[in-house]
Amino acid sequence: MEKRKPTIKEIRKKEILDAAKKVFIAKGFSATTMENIIAETSLSKGGFYYYYKSTVDILHDLMREGMSYRVSKMNEFMANYSGGLDKQALAEMLVDKMLDESDLMSVYVIYLQTLKNNTELRDLYPVLVEETLNLTHADMTNASIGDFECFATDFMMYFMNTIMLGCEILDAREIFVKNRKFFIEVIKLYFEYYDKEK
Repeated sequence: MEKRKPTIKEIRKKEILDAAKKVFIAKGFSATTMENIIAETSLSKGGFYYYYKSTVDILHDLMREGMSYRVSKMNEFMANYSGGLDKQALAEMLVDKMLDESDLMSVYVIYLQTLKNNTELRDLYPVLVEETLNLTHADMTNASIGDFECFATDFMMYFMNTIMLGCEILDAREIFVKNRKFFIEVIKLYFEYYDKEK
C-alpha cells in the first residue's frame, strides 16, 4: 500500500510546529513571540497567521503531537511485550513516558512550568488530559477505557508530571533511569491501592 503524501497544509503546520519547538526550547514559552517563530519558518506573516493565531494554539498542537508520539511508543512497547496489557505493562509504559528524553518532553515541561502563571495554559490542562485519554483509548492497540482509568487520577497525573519536571529541571533523568525498576514498583503499588479504594 502506497503511503499517502502529506498535504500542503500538513507540511506548513509541521514546519511551524518544528520551528516553535526549537524556539520554545531556546527561549521558553513566556519569552517566545509569534514573530520569533515566524522568523524560523519560510512562511510570510500572513501565511503563518492563516494556520495559527497564538502561541497557545501552537503549543496545544505540539501537545497533541506529543500525545501521538507517546501512543506510538506505547504500541511499540506492547508489540515487544509478551505479557499482554497487564499492570506490569502499564507501569512500565508510564515509567518510560516519565523518563522519555525527547524535544516533545522538553516542550511539555516548559508548558508545565508556565501554566501556573498563565490562565490560558491552565485552562488548557484539563483539555489536554481528556484529549490524552481519548487518544490513548482510541489508538492504543488492545486497550480499553478501563485499562487506563487508574492513571487518569489526579495523583497519578501529578506524580508523573513531578518526575518529568525533575528529569528536565533538576537534570535527574540519568539517576531516575538507573532506578527505573523502583518507579515501576511504586506505580504497581499505586495500582493496588487504587483497586482497593475504588
